[in-house]
Amino acid sequence: MQVRAAKSGVGQHIHGLVEALLAIAPQEHFTLYCSPQNVRNYAFHAPHYEARVWGLPEKARTLRLLYEYTFLPGELARQGYDLFHGLSNFLPPRKVCPYVVTIHDLSYFVHPERCPWLRRQYWYGMTRRTVELADAIITVSHASRRDIEHFFPATRDRIHVIPNAAHGRFRRLNVSQEQTCLPGLGISFPYVLFVGTLEPGKNVERVIRAFDAVAGDFPDHHLVIAGDRGWLYEGIFAAAAEARSRDRIHFIGHQSDDAVVELMNFCDVFVFPSLYEGFGLPPLEAMACGAPVITSNTSSLPEVVGDAALMVDPLSVEEIAAALHKLLGEPDLRREFREKGLARATKFSWKNSAIETLRVYQSILGKEHS
Repeated sequence: MQVRAAKSGVGQHIHGLVEALLAIAPQEHFTLYCSPQNVRNYAFHAPHYEARVWGLPEKARTLRLLYEYTFLPGELARQGYDLFHGLSNFLPPRKVCPYVVTIHDLSYFVHPERCPWLRRQYWYGMTRRTVELADAIITVSHASRRDIEHFFPATRDRIHVIPNAAHGRFRRLNVSQEQTCLPGLGISFPYVLFVGTLEPGKNVERVIRAFDAVAGDFPDHHLVIAGDRGWLYEGIFAAAAEARSRDRIHFIGHQSDDAVVELMNFCDVFVFPSLYEGFGLPPLEAMACGAPVITSNTSSLPEVVGDAALMVDPLSVEEIAAALHKLLGEPDLRREFREKGLARATKFSWKNSAIETLRVYQSILGKEHS
């Protein structure tokens, strides 16, 4: 296995899946190739697991990628692995053993405006080579499966849909606000929460404009935005600076897993009207923490949240604002969606996802299903 992802959405997927695979398959040996920067995110303690630091530092992006794609196939051949699983969208350019890949989404094909041109061209080329080499393709939703089949029809018989799940840490907490890290973050209560990378596809500008539209009717509420800066994020900060309620809009940057759980537990509403998601873990994680959720009626998000969230057209500031107004103004409705969300989150399990992933491995290797 190989991972570049830090603990973003894909990183959370990798953490949850590998942890569950180690629990259900003690007879197998798993090696995870990590960069020097992200190895600490995958420090599982198990006798049949190794986190191997390999490659160049992440800050040397171009050299690191050249090194990886030049030398990784040889490394895999020397180690003699039975199977290699590319966990974050791509495979090495030369095949040396059976290959499985997880393609989380094709956002750069469906919404090319989401990322810069040069990065897009790299992803296009790598994806085409990856689907040529893969013995099996795992994806995380039926929506992503439809996209993969649309752009790469020859993959149809090799795709397996295995959904994500919320990690067990995402749960209701039996603590007071004062016992959390939130006062130390300068969080003002009550608040609406967004968690995600600051980039155009996450639709944060419209979140800000929708909050600003209802802020006058809810003068005590703040908007808390947690997440790393991604790319093309300048418009997000411009929208916040132009908002009438700008003094109540707070960017708190990347937060630890535990801090995100606490943020989700104590928000009045979690809002995530992303333009496109391969799966959309944050709404599921928020529901597992008991947060009422507003999310998009597009891509994979309806199949993740079911009837347990308010869904909106992500292109409509008016619809996002109306949903915010409805939930903030009706405490009984918030309680109803808290209960629905908690129930919905239990339908997704990393153990089940790991079992299905192991079956894919076994089918490729010609082993009996266990």
